[in-house]
Amino acid sequence: MRLILFFNGWGMDSSVIEKVELPKDTEIKVINFPYKLDNLEEYFSEYEDIFLVGWSFGSYYLTKWVLANREIKNFSKVKKIVAINGNGEIIGKFGITPKIFEFTLSTLTPESLIKFYKNMEISEEFKNPKKEFKKILEELEYFKNGYRALENIFTEIIIGIRDKIVPASRQKKYCEESGIKYRELDMGHYPFEFIKAWSEVI
Repeated sequence: MRLILFFNGWGMDSSVIEKVELPKDTEIKVINFPYKLDNLEEYFSEYEDIFLVGWSFGSYYLTKWVLANREIKNFSKVKKIVAINGNGEIIGKFGITPKIFEFTLSTLTPESLIKFYKNMEISEEFKNPKKEFKKILEELEYFKNGYRALENIFTEIIIGIRDKIVPASRQKKYCEESGIKYRELDMGHYPFEFIKAWSEVI
């Protein structure tokens, strides 16, 4: 049996991936904010192969998690570590400019959040996460207060060429300067309109 540990994006819940097909003999664990994973050793003893995937800010939190846990027993079961539209330096020259990040945070309202979702290229069928706006704002503030650039841990990065949130050109530059394998796909920041099965990721 294989396991995908999926570190979700900012303000999201598991509904964003509910239509993504799982391969046979594969299970998925969705990790949302505050990105804590209990019973860690059980996961690494129970499954034969483990795939770590982060999307958007989830890629940053996945990086933090790997850097804190890569010495645990059976970590060698991790076969692939993939970021989708994100990396460990997601604020700055390889991601969102600090000015835009600060503007988004300081002006965020329920209405501007809906516009943000549209810029992500989420379909009209998208169900807003079952989270209070206050909690979503607190997540972004928490990210800002704890952010620092982290070393790369990814074996591959998937880049949406139409990404308006984390510019594709900056993601590509990050991969090229760090020597990371990457794929460019015809999609925006939200990947699961284009990616229909986890087999396309892992």
